[in-house]
Amino acid sequence: MKAAEVGIMMSDPVGNVRHCFTPLAAYIVDTPEAAMLACVRRKTSPFTIASYLQFGDSFRHPARTCSITLDQLNNITVDPNELEAYFNACAEYRLNGVHSPFWVDWPLADPSVFLMPELLHHWHKEFWDHDLQWCLAVVGAQELDFRFSILQPITGYCYELG
Repeated sequence: MKAAEVGIMMSDPVGNVRHCFTPLAAYIVDTPEAAMLACVRRKTSPFTIASYLQFGDSFRHPARTCSITLDQLNNITVDPNELEAYFNACAEYRLNGVHSPFWVDWPLADPSVFLMPELLHHWHKEFWDHDLQWCLAVVGAQELDFRFSILQPITGYCYELG
């Protein structure tokens, strides 16, 4: 399918039929869904070309652009219908085995740009998995509970002592 064929036919307010092209500006996802849509395996960044072994690097890895992913898919010469051989070939590039992403012919579609993390989930996960666990390891659960108990109530909000 060519990029020009991706558009759909819609009528304008006057009734004229027009060929319309909708840009893919944002797709809100959680981390597993982002990896699936970017065609990468677990423990691989859907936004950069970094794998889990490089997540702690002190620099930002290059973006996982659609051209990089499509070039990697084009380099795989195994028939996608030969599942085991195809998945083994995908492993070299840390791809998940999707051989034709839905965005392949979508003009200007780039997973590193249009994939947007679901923020409340990410912030909660960041706090629970990292910040809170670090605090618990440093001061302990009893001390942390004590410190929260002596915080002054915020004036102007409904506040109950628990």
